[in-house]
This record gives sequence, C-alpha cells and structure tokens, in this order.
Amino acid sequence: MNTGKRFEQQFKKSIPKEVFYYRFKDSSSSWGANSTVRYTPNNICDCMLYDGNYLYFFELKNTKGKSLPLANIRENQIKELSRVSKYSNVMSGLVIMFSEVEECYFMEINDYMTFINTNERKSIPIDYLKNHGIRIECSKKKVNYNYDIKKFLDNTVIRYENIY
Repeated sequence: MNTGKRFEQQFKKSIPKEVFYYRFKDSSSSWGANSTVRYTPNNICDCMLYDGNYLYFFELKNTKGKSLPLANIRENQIKELSRVSKYSNVMSGLVIMFSEVEECYFMEINDYMTFINTNERKSIPIDYLKNHGIRIECSKKKVNYNYDIKKFLDNTVIRYENIY
C-alpha cells in the first residue's frame, strides 16, 4: 500500500464515532482490451465528513518533503472545493501530511486560492501552513499515526466562524 493510501486509512480510523465519514470511490476505466486500469480524476475530493452541524470536504495529501507541489492537486478538485465552500456550514480544503517532519495541516480552499493568486511558487511550503493553516495534532504509534480529528474540527469551526 502506498503512503498516500496509508495516510487516508489512518485519517479515517481517527474519525470520532459520532462524525459521519464517507470516502468517495475512485472511479476506473479500462484501456482497450488489456488489463491495465487507469484511475480517472473526477471526484470532488477524497472524503466528506458531517459532524451534525457542518459538512466538510477534504482532499488528503501526503508528501515526503517540506512542501506540497501544486501539480499534485487536480484543477477539478480546486474548482469543486471552491464551489461547495460557498454554502452555509460547509468547509472544504486540503489536509496535508508532511511525513518527513511528522506534521499535518489543514488549508481551507479560500486560503489555497489566496496562496496561488499571491505567490509564484509551484509548491506550498510547510512554513506557510504553520502561519496560515490549522495544525492537526497527530501522534505516531510505532508505524501508524492517530490524528486528533475532533479537536481539528472544533478549531476549524472556531476559526472560520470568526472570518465569515
């Protein structure tokens, strides 16, 4: 299993029982008559959560370095995450795990749009997220991580209720 899928699994296992979680299915299509399968990029994001008050749409990204290349985020996801963020009680964005430094951050989609419109960088550095994102506390248990999703959702709501 690749590190991205492992991150998604560990994130899912960290969701509190009272929070609804749904992972959007990867769609696939075959190429011709052979058995090669290609995954088509048409999902809005990786997962959706609902805590009874807010609906969250998250694209989960795992990176080894200290920055996330913008090329790792599909244009349709940016467009759709921006579109749903305009609804009341909906929050959307990127959850980025920096595995090398063992830190995880949330970047709300409007903050992402501000970043790409005001920077000429081709990646999002961890230092930017330390100042503009929401840290998701995580702890490593031998190999796998546990994420404090409850605290993260609470912090997200507090931050964005004050902004909007």
